[in-house]
Amino acid sequence: MCPPLLSSQSENRENGNPIIRSITACLLFLIFAPGLIAQPWSSGGPLSELQQGFDVTFFDISVEVLPEDRRIRGDVTVHVYPLQENVQDIELDLINHYEVSSVTRNGDELNYSHSDDKLIIQLGEVMAEEDIVPLRIRYSGEPPVARRPPWEGGFTWDEDRNGNHWIGLSKQLEGAKIWLPVKDHPTSRADSVRIAVTVPQPYVVASNGLLQEITEENHGRHTYHWFTRYPIHNYNINFTVGMFQEASAPYRTMNGDDMPVVFYVLEDDVIFAGELLEMTVRKLEQMRHYYGEYAFTREKFGLVQTPYLGMEHQTINAYGNNFEYTEIDGRKYDWLLLHELIHEWWGNAITVEDWTDFWIHEGITTFTDALFLWDYFSPEVYYEKMQEYVGNISNLQPLIPGTDITSDEIYNHDVYYKGAWFMHTLMHVMGRPVFLEAIRNFAINNRYGYTSTEAFMEFFQHYTATDLEPLFELYLYDTRLPQIELLLDGSNQYSVRITNMDIALPMEIETSSGTQSVMVSGVAEILESESEPVVDPRGWYLTANMFEAEMDYDGE
Repeated sequence: MCPPLLSSQSENRENGNPIIRSITACLLFLIFAPGLIAQPWSSGGPLSELQQGFDVTFFDISVEVLPEDRRIRGDVTVHVYPLQENVQDIELDLINHYEVSSVTRNGDELNYSHSDDKLIIQLGEVMAEEDIVPLRIRYSGEPPVARRPPWEGGFTWDEDRNGNHWIGLSKQLEGAKIWLPVKDHPTSRADSVRIAVTVPQPYVVASNGLLQEITEENHGRHTYHWFTRYPIHNYNINFTVGMFQEASAPYRTMNGDDMPVVFYVLEDDVIFAGELLEMTVRKLEQMRHYYGEYAFTREKFGLVQTPYLGMEHQTINAYGNNFEYTEIDGRKYDWLLLHELIHEWWGNAITVEDWTDFWIHEGITTFTDALFLWDYFSPEVYYEKMQEYVGNISNLQPLIPGTDITSDEIYNHDVYYKGAWFMHTLMHVMGRPVFLEAIRNFAINNRYGYTSTEAFMEFFQHYTATDLEPLFELYLYDTRLPQIELLLDGSNQYSVRITNMDIALPMEIETSSGTQSVMVSGVAEILESESEPVVDPRGWYLTANMFEAEMDYDGE
């Protein structure tokens, strides 16, 4: 998901003049502070006893969108398979906004109940081992309206500048249950999905995967048939409706094949499509340098213009940044395009099993937002961006507060910005070349699969002799930050130590004779310098000193 806007970004969306060089507090902090997200639904958490017994392998989705009534009609077949013995009842998530009219299995009616946003289906017999059971569910109703998409999601029923319908769907934090019957948990990811969306002519539907065909229906309607053959998380299954034109550009993969980069853009904005597509191709090339080839080359990299800011829907990223580019030294880039594109690696190709590890999706992506600037512009721009992040860290709860966490319990600024700072620090501790080798190999080796913080740490540990566990414990499982004490002990002699915890960190210290690498711990290290040393001059560590200085800055 796109990060909460910084105040500078908010202003720039109004005046069309993006700037990068600002250290700001986050916009609307209270909305995003832990425990204060006003979400009626959340995703994840502990699996119920029934949901532990099965998973979903395939969705066959048919949805009719009725823009004038702001309703949808769904006819969805969910293919489930057993994970345990004696599975007889299936519990799916589907919010009570919808009325379920029937549930069938191979044409036979099944008994079911639908209450408290749960659809419980009685199979009538125990599922056989390795059996895949198709459950066809028909339902209709008024979807929830997004109050502040994408952070407070639902359907967005909007109009373009010509008065045409423009319909978006966002639901990462709420879960796909706001429009589909699903097993709403990070561990549930279908192997493939068919998506058929019926809309009035001449509206266009952009969705995941490849467009198979467009069929004519009665009463001036037509259906767009999409199919993705890649594993896909529930919240990434998506569609957008609008009066779009299709613009495209080729992307040459590392194997020498051409993959289409496709942009579904509003008719009035087609003139802007070429520049954005050119940026997209360059960013795909840069990201494969960091993380290996784009994972979905057999389909497309897709963009669709949306009436909300953005979201990383697999192979069809939502784009709502209004072509407002950041310019540095005469060169432009689009921060939103970049962020959602990176999620195709971190979040889509690699998915966490528990929302407690959400920092892997958002923290690594936000770190990469800055890392891109290092190579595209300069290391100085990278450091400026990392310093900008400091003012957006609340540090009110650990990045990993427990297990079986819901999206509502975990979502706050820190999964973006403190997560990014942890990666920044890890790069310093390991050394940039070794770190980049490790993270690239991790991304390649884990694509299409699940991961966790434990697996991440274990993988990276193979690349360094430095024990990484204390660093992970400090920045991911704790809210304490190291307090650095620098004291003048005598003429041209200084001591430096960490006063509030038992940890040793390799730090750069700038003295009159140059920059030294010093292992700073609770035991004082003595330095000789004709001027006062500067500890961690480039800002590799998030420290209590830095955090307090930032709070003082905000207070002024």
